Amino acid sequence: MAKRIEFAQHGGADVLNLVDYSPVNPADNEIQIENRAIGINFIDTYVRSGLYPVAKLPSGLGTEAAGVVVKTGAHVTGFKPGDRVVYAQGPLGAYSDVHNVPESAVAHLPDGITFEQAAASSLKGMTVYYLFHQTYQLKQNEVFLFHAAAGGWA
Repeated sequence: MAKRIEFAQHGGADVLNLVDYSPVNPADNEIQIENRAIGINFIDTYVRSGLYPVAKLPSGLGTEAAGVVVKTGAHVTGFKPGDRVVYAQGPLGAYSDVHNVPESAVAHLPDGITFEQAAASSLKGMTVYYLFHQTYQLKQNEVFLFHAAAGGWA
């Protein structure tokens, strides 16, 4: 048995419940990860509220975490049990002890980065990368204002 946070109806934080569940074996291209730290993102409130619909209820929550590989699917080649990993934009359900994530959403976690640092910064780092390299290419010595203190609504 493992634990996860799920919601069976849309609403505020009061709809979140800590429940027991039995993780299923990973699919062929999935990695089963024992989460050690979970990233909290504002978009999670949109999912919980129903603004961003989920496939079915009850649903898990969260898409970003860091942990250790427990099992791998039959077609996974880049990871093995015991590897330290981080993932962002995996399927809903990161608010859990154990989560199955597609291999394509997982990266190896260097020893010098803690689980907490990785879970708190992966999605934010990818966002900054695409803003500064794909949305607008920053130039050397260019002055810019990067403002992202808050957004959305609860």
